[in-house]
Amino acid sequence: MKTLYLDPFSGVSGNMLLGSLFDLGLNFKQFKHELEKLNLKGYHLSLEKTTQSAIVGSLFEVTLVGKYAGHHVDEGEVQYTGKIAHHHGRNLAEITKIIQTSKLKQSIKESSLKVFKEIAKAEAVVHGKTLEEIHFHEVGAIDSIIDIVGFFIGIDLLGITQITSGILVDGTGTIEAAHGTMPVPVPAVMQMRIDSEVPFRQRSDVATELVTPTGFAIVKTAVNQYGTLPAELLTEKIGYGFGTRVTGHLNALRVLLLESKLTQKETSAENDQVIEMHANIDDQTGEQLGFVLERLVDAGVYDAFFTPIFTKKNRPAYQLTVLSSPELTDKVSNLLLKDTSTFGIRWTSMQRKVMQRNFTEVTTKLGKIQLKIGHLNEIKKITVEYDQAAQIAIKTGMSVSEVMQLALQAYYKKINEVE
Repeated sequence: MKTLYLDPFSGVSGNMLLGSLFDLGLNFKQFKHELEKLNLKGYHLSLEKTTQSAIVGSLFEVTLVGKYAGHHVDEGEVQYTGKIAHHHGRNLAEITKIIQTSKLKQSIKESSLKVFKEIAKAEAVVHGKTLEEIHFHEVGAIDSIIDIVGFFIGIDLLGITQITSGILVDGTGTIEAAHGTMPVPVPAVMQMRIDSEVPFRQRSDVATELVTPTGFAIVKTAVNQYGTLPAELLTEKIGYGFGTRVTGHLNALRVLLLESKLTQKETSAENDQVIEMHANIDDQTGEQLGFVLERLVDAGVYDAFFTPIFTKKNRPAYQLTVLSSPELTDKVSNLLLKDTSTFGIRWTSMQRKVMQRNFTEVTTKLGKIQLKIGHLNEIKKITVEYDQAAQIAIKTGMSVSEVMQLALQAYYKKINEVE
């Protein structure tokens, strides 16, 4: 399971998000091929590997061509009917039609439209208009569609199943836009912050906008969890997506591609040896014991757990049980003697019979989900990767069992098609 962690120390925008994904290894040619499914004209994409503040990253830009060449508006800028003499905008219904009639995956369509609805609702409140009256400027609509739809295309191509984020950082002061001088954070961003769990703070040393409406809306709708870098995940890659605003500081979004430390390996063995270790602990806090479990996972054990017990002095305590390969015996025993209060560890060598395991991935209308396949002679078991199912359930409002059922249906459909 792949997790994307956002480190928005200098804010977030659509092009910064896409630039960071390309810096992680998103294939530009493959991305453009998917984007063509929108049948959207009037733009040219550029991707440049460049340097800011001695740090190498990726700069992604959309250049308008044809009748829009030379025009520019701030990302996410809208106009509304009745106030502007000339109307060259696309409203939410028109953008919805463009996305829905495309040949993109349904999950990409749904995620993209959720972002557009979030922005349109905020702009409608800010301008005192209805959703039907709010129009994305024709030029801005092209940028927004590419940034928003493109982000979810990139997430899908990279196989990312979960997104987490740190605190969003914006600047202060004001910026100049088509409607005049606007305060930072801009009104649409402030409106989207209402009843939002997105952590947010401002930098007093940056006198301009760092968080755009598109950037905030993507974070608000796509991020599964907020907080510091998850300790239980391993960092696989780091990427930097540069912004185009001059802030006087490094203007980049840093992202990390994370993998679970508990990623299971495929195996063809039916019998092997395992070491079972035990230690009784009666004088450590829950926080300290939790730390020990994290260290054991880092060490690569098969399993580790605590069982409540009473010791010979009738004290409540915990028995720590660890299952590991014989090769880890010394490493694990030294870890337990160092990080727990126990003075001794006992272990025994055991034989175990295991099912041969392999993994597969199925595509559902909710996204990709991993399954574990176990088989031994005529016995076969199929289980859905819980963490992925749980995150999808949280994001969609479905139950975990419903998500798992969809994954199993997709698997059996895939098997039947092969047969």
